Amino acid sequence: MKIITLFIYIASISFVFGEDLSVEEILFSTLHRLDSVNHQFSVNIKETGKKEKIKNYQISIQWPEKGDILKRTRVKPIQDKRKKPSSIWEHQFKDGRKTKRWMTMPITGKLKDISDKKSTKKFTLADLKLTKKEIAENENSILPSEKIGDHSVHIIKSVKKGKNGKVKKSKKIWIDPDDYLIYKVEFYTKSGRLYRSVECTDVQTIEGIAFLSKIFVKDLKSKSEIFVELDKIEINPQFETGLFIPEDQ
Repeated sequence: MKIITLFIYIASISFVFGEDLSVEEILFSTLHRLDSVNHQFSVNIKETGKKEKIKNYQISIQWPEKGDILKRTRVKPIQDKRKKPSSIWEHQFKDGRKTKRWMTMPITGKLKDISDKKSTKKFTLADLKLTKKEIAENENSILPSEKIGDHSVHIIKSVKKGKNGKVKKSKKIWIDPDDYLIYKVEFYTKSGRLYRSVECTDVQTIEGIAFLSKIFVKDLKSKSEIFVELDKIEINPQFETGLFIPEDQ
């Protein structure tokens, strides 16, 4: 369960920005920028704090041309000393039905449905992604732009409110207007206190598609820092047979 949301990212008010781009257009362009792009990469994670933790995974993402599955994701641990390290599968469906997730249990290697489980991780790559539900239900607005390096980027504030209209949580997202990469995210409590920041650097362009390959996370709650590096990025790789089929290990 610790890595379930590794992979696994309109507004009620519209604002116009720059070249007639609205909040909806910016967020949806960011959400869909890798649609139909089969790709694979390695993720190396190093967490500092009370105890140093190092984990390595291979992430494979496929958009099947046929069938009812929209997108399939597989997370395989690499360089894991355990005899049966946990693997993760995620299937999203074309008809909009609920996303399914599975993992194999450590030690036994038995497959378990974890579709209803929530991650307790301080950070996952999903923190750098948007969801249709989030875009539709949150109040999103554009703040004054800023420069990150040579880039002038959009800053979007996204606020989640409860049924009573009170703020539950919020975040700010820094988005590049050229390739819709997310360069930075700040997460805030309902009282407006910053509790986590995520910054991305080192753009790699693979077959015309941009990826940010280094991520630095500062978690103020746990007073820990997480360093993430993406490498071995491949576009349209030759996936091994059965890679995306959930099964006992």
